[in-house]
Amino acid sequence: MNKFSCLILLVFAISSCKQQGDYKANRDEVIKVHDIVMADQGKVIDQQMKLNEMLKNLSGLKIQNPDIDTLKEKDSIAIVRDRLIVAEEEMSTWMHEFEPDVTGKSNDEAIAYFESEKRKIQKVDTIFKAELKRAAAYLSKFKK
Repeated sequence: MNKFSCLILLVFAISSCKQQGDYKANRDEVIKVHDIVMADQGKVIDQQMKLNEMLKNLSGLKIQNPDIDTLKEKDSIAIVRDRLIVAEEEMSTWMHEFEPDVTGKSNDEAIAYFESEKRKIQKVDTIFKAELKRAAAYLSKFKK
């Protein structure tokens, strides 16, 4: 066998043995994104509380902002708050369905599972950030 054939055989052997890596690194990436979202969850709750307080005290809001239409603002506040609630429910659903124990799965199956879960939790992160931004913009109109 010539050197070229040996080299090709060696490259083929190495590439066929190559694994995608250890699933634990993928799981750790999912947990990192989860931790970021959990930190934002405190902000979501804080903004929900501010919005709820505004809903309870529309008369005070009218005193501070005489030109506003409180009926219109009541609807706007509820919409912003409800969107935060939906974002929080997305996180809750993901956490309820997430299964970090991959016993019985091959390394490749576990990697695929954690890659899928990473995409899901990144979607939740995107939703959180968008709703936090929307709520912050709304609350800033009232210096809240």
